[in-house]
Amino acid sequence: MAAAGQLCLLYLSAGLLPRLGSAFNLDAEEDNVIRKYGDPGSLFGFSLAMHWQLQPEDKRLLLVGAPRAEALPLQRANRTGGLYSCDITARGPCTRIEFDNDADPTSESKEDQWMGVTVQSQGPGGKVVTCAHRYEKRQHVNTKQESRDIFGRCYVLSQNLRIEDDMDGGDWSFCDGRLRGHEKFGSCQQGVAATFTKDFHYIVFGAPGTYNWKGIVRVEQKNNTFFDMNIYEDGPYEVGGETEHDESLVPVPANSYLGLLFLTSVSYTDPDQFVYKTRPPREQPDTFPDVMMNSYLGFSLDSGKGIVSKDEITFVSGAPRANHSGAVVLLRRDMKSAHLLPEHIFDGEGLASSFGYDVAVVDLNKDGWQDIVIGAPQYFDRDGEVGGAVYVYMNQQGRWNNVKPIRLNGTKDSMFGIAVKNIGDINQDGYPDIAVGAPYDDTGKVFIYHGSANGINTKPTQVLKGKSPYFGYSIAGNMDLDRNSYPDVAVGSLSDSVTIFRSRPVINIQKTITVTPNRIDLRQKTACGAPSGICLQVKACFEYTAKPAGYNPSISIVGTLEAEKERRKSGLSSRVQFRNQGSEPKYTQELTLKRQKQKVCMEETLWLQDNIRDKLRPIPITASVEIQEPSSRRRVNSLPEVLPILNSDEPKTAHTDVHFLKEGCGDDNVCNSNLKLEYKFCTREGSQDKFSYLPIQKGVPELVLKDQKDIALEITVTNSPSNPRNPTKDGDDAHEAKLIATFPDTLTYSAYRELRAFPEKQLSCVANQNGSQADCELGNPFKRNSSVTFYLVLSTTEVTFDTPDLDINLKLETTSNQDNLAPITAKAKVVIELLLSVSGVAKPSQVYFGGTVVGEQAMKSEDEVGSLIEYEFRVINLGKPLKNLGTATLNIQWPKEISNGKWLLYLVKVESKGLEKITCEPQKEINFLNLKESHNSRKKREITEKQIDDSRKFSLFAERKYQTLNCSVNVNCVNIRCPLRGLDSKASLILRSRLWNSTFLEEYSKLNYLDILVRAFIDVTAAAENIKLPNAGTQVRVTVFPSKTVAQYSGVPWWIILVAILAGILMLALLVFILWKCGFFKRSRYDDSVPRYHAVRIRKEEREIKDEKYIDNLEKKQWITKWNENESYS
Repeated sequence: MAAAGQLCLLYLSAGLLPRLGSAFNLDAEEDNVIRKYGDPGSLFGFSLAMHWQLQPEDKRLLLVGAPRAEALPLQRANRTGGLYSCDITARGPCTRIEFDNDADPTSESKEDQWMGVTVQSQGPGGKVVTCAHRYEKRQHVNTKQESRDIFGRCYVLSQNLRIEDDMDGGDWSFCDGRLRGHEKFGSCQQGVAATFTKDFHYIVFGAPGTYNWKGIVRVEQKNNTFFDMNIYEDGPYEVGGETEHDESLVPVPANSYLGLLFLTSVSYTDPDQFVYKTRPPREQPDTFPDVMMNSYLGFSLDSGKGIVSKDEITFVSGAPRANHSGAVVLLRRDMKSAHLLPEHIFDGEGLASSFGYDVAVVDLNKDGWQDIVIGAPQYFDRDGEVGGAVYVYMNQQGRWNNVKPIRLNGTKDSMFGIAVKNIGDINQDGYPDIAVGAPYDDTGKVFIYHGSANGINTKPTQVLKGKSPYFGYSIAGNMDLDRNSYPDVAVGSLSDSVTIFRSRPVINIQKTITVTPNRIDLRQKTACGAPSGICLQVKACFEYTAKPAGYNPSISIVGTLEAEKERRKSGLSSRVQFRNQGSEPKYTQELTLKRQKQKVCMEETLWLQDNIRDKLRPIPITASVEIQEPSSRRRVNSLPEVLPILNSDEPKTAHTDVHFLKEGCGDDNVCNSNLKLEYKFCTREGSQDKFSYLPIQKGVPELVLKDQKDIALEITVTNSPSNPRNPTKDGDDAHEAKLIATFPDTLTYSAYRELRAFPEKQLSCVANQNGSQADCELGNPFKRNSSVTFYLVLSTTEVTFDTPDLDINLKLETTSNQDNLAPITAKAKVVIELLLSVSGVAKPSQVYFGGTVVGEQAMKSEDEVGSLIEYEFRVINLGKPLKNLGTATLNIQWPKEISNGKWLLYLVKVESKGLEKITCEPQKEINFLNLKESHNSRKKREITEKQIDDSRKFSLFAERKYQTLNCSVNVNCVNIRCPLRGLDSKASLILRSRLWNSTFLEEYSKLNYLDILVRAFIDVTAAAENIKLPNAGTQVRVTVFPSKTVAQYSGVPWWIILVAILAGILMLALLVFILWKCGFFKRSRYDDSVPRYHAVRIRKEEREIKDEKYIDNLEKKQWITKWNENESYS
């Protein structure tokens, strides 16, 4: 069926809706309901029907089935079930209707036949049908060939509940005499459902046990009056045919769940659980007898015209086990074949949901087409906690293919939908209503749903609660039992009790209010006793109407006049009060409405308070009414009087507004203001009232979180015409104009500063107790062309590193008319700027290279690589510790090799100070060749410095060739990442490295010097997006010189040598010339002043030595130019 897959589901759980109790017109007061009780264990209340007997006396009754009642004396059984008749009285038992009071044990058994399993009335003056679906026919009793067939049978009674004519009695058992056995009619179980058509013409039976419990429906003529119209052969009609008995014509849906695995219980001890095992495709038959069986067609019944055709009757039957989910079939008569043929099938959507357990035909929207309501009490939805559902199909002028049902849901395990009934128009609004039973919802509930022009109202208007268990198993309605022109409702249970709820008449009270004068002119004051000198006369009038028109009771009511109710609810003081009624502006008076459409009025004086601020918004006045219940109720026909109730669909109050004559407004006395707001975020400079705007980044102000304690929001509010060419359109005075600023938890209101205002200063700001909101009064009124600019100073002491942004809600309010006053959110981004810096130094900053080239494989220790260079990078944190903000990492762009892959700087070791144990990545780049570390670095450094000086001396006369090595041009670099874990205020990283001597000998020996640049910078992996780090980087330069030997080896150009020789000769000649001029080459002469002596030689042995201590003190005289011991001087 097409509609089955197109469900319009309304998940309205009846258990989750408000508990309305006696909210509407079914009187659920304990003293006013009627309760009837049966014998314990009799299942009194299993079925119900309302019956209207016209002859021999006018009597309205409730018929109650009790299928487990004890047997009558002549039935030769223990329990047979029975039917009871209950008068509509407050007290008094129900009476058992005596029929079927005989038995023939040789051909039948009435033991446990369940008489009363169903009961239906044909209507006013009509007949009654009740059935026993377990009635047995027996053959060959007390012999080996004894057989028992559960045919079931029904009794038809006249309106006086007796068997009177030839169509009455218990001969309504159409399965008797047919083929026996459960494959045919041996388990027919006729009477599980039975009903009359609404035109009195047919009686309809359901026999769900026929044909292996596929089930059938049979329709028979039941009205002697049609004989006078020469209608004799109208039926019977039967699914499968009256004579053919063709079970293939049973319109049961097939093969939806063939072979599906499912359980009826999760308990392995449950004997009722069963399993279907899915067969392989090759073993699956072409037909599906197991699915077509057990459909239970005929389990529920209803009928009516206007279902498929306005003129033809259609029979509606439920098959709650069809396809393991249930179905409902629409059947029509075929006059020629006397068959009931299917016209449409509604399929259930839930596995084992018992879709079709009960059905009801009702025109909910009163469009002349009957709608269909279907119960599925075992529908479940584990996720949605749904237990039972009711589907409402709204008739589309006889077309059902594309109808999407409305689903009403019950609470878990409530069996919501086990009973669905058309209860008539209980509130007399012109639309029929339905009732739905849920016997397992607490002790049981019945939900009342009203019809309307739009169909079903999906919210129940009333929920009836039961006192006895399983209340709501059966429902009857659509008949006025207490004769007040309103249909009543009866509810049965499985606990041997029945409750009758009588409908209260619904009245509509029309309410009108008049106020004199209808406008308040504050300039017109009188001596009326009011503090302000202004009084208003308020008059309210009431009259009622009801159905039927002849219903005219005298009704006592309480009328109430009330002013500014909503204003007082919001905590504001009222601007008015009724004369002599205290401060609360409320006045009540008891009135009596004697009959329909008779008007009664009440009147009182309303005083205007003095010095009111709100002079723009009108003063609302409401009139309401309540029915005053008497202290005791009189009894009507031995029943407590049912009092009328106000229509819940009508407005409860009448309303009028009294307006002020307004100044500064348009000619129409309407103030159309045009308030506009602009804002800017600012910072406050110290404690002074000087403010500067926050920087804007990507259109959003940024607050850099530093040491500032306050920020400010600059706000400008104007009230000027939006179109200067049409100044009367808006821009009128804004009465009670104010700004409400709501701050986040991170900001607190501190103060306000007014910068400028035009034409006058009226600003006043007041904050609440915790400073989370400030209300700024702009003026009352804030006049045309006014403007004001002010600052809201806000404390930022609660702004933390976890604050990503600041949102301030700004809302302008005025009692003048302005529709575009939507709240504005002032947004600013909070930026956390980390105060990290890095600096670097190389020791030494100048190194040399020289010697011979040594291959990489020949090196065993770091000394063999080249000169030692130690890089030290110092990191300083001037802000808070980084523990909760993120992880800082020092990135070092390490010049590992030159572009051809030869080593440049060899990293030996990384050490740290002021940090936790540090591990730099990639780890393999540190001492890549695993060279032996050296500790003799001091001596090497001294030699290096000395040779650097030599190389500088040599380079004075050489052409100065140099090159800069950096990562961006001619060096392959490796990014060394060193996480700065445990960084507090400062730390140092020391990178011990060696200059790769061989590379410089091979590649750079012809250069005078080189510069090597090492760049380092810090980045932070922040815990929040608003954490930023300014440019924290440094660059360290090391200068490399070749040694002196490397410079000589490299050779000097010949022209330099030639020039040097010539220059040397020239300088030598110049020096000789200067010395010659100075007389340097002249002989020196003796000076006459120097005395002259003759030398005499004294032999050594002739010398006299008097004291040996003088032997060693021989001196050369100044005038002796040459001394020789053996030489003589004369």
